[in-house]
Amino acid sequence: MSIPTFLNELLINEYGKDITNKILEGLTLNRPTTFRVNTLKSTVEEIQEKLDVLDIKYRKFESIDNAFILEEEYKVQDLNIYKDGKIYVQSLSSMLPPIILKPKEKENILDMCAAPGRKNNSDCSNF
Repeated sequence: MSIPTFLNELLINEYGKDITNKILEGLTLNRPTTFRVNTLKSTVEEIQEKLDVLDIKYRKFESIDNAFILEEEYKVQDLNIYKDGKIYVQSLSSMLPPIILKPKEKENILDMCAAPGRKNNSDCSNF
């Protein structure tokens, strides 16, 4: 992966060459597709059943109750469970903040690193 010279220099100045090389290697890795179950519209059991029927290889992520990792590349966007909003494609790291923060009803939280997308879990309504 090629990044702009100014960014490469900034990374080297901030982290040194070894860590910069590791950062750049990480950007080139193919990450597995991960998603979580939208528990407002479905259950973990229903999603597992649908994936099994379609013979889609997956594993549950042990640290997050409603998180899945696909074992093979698959066009999740073509699945009815995706189109119906029963699952939400999201990186595992994006699933962690609400679990760690444990937001309460009517509590406001400012996500200073927000990007397009959302973070929520079964204990929270969409916010």
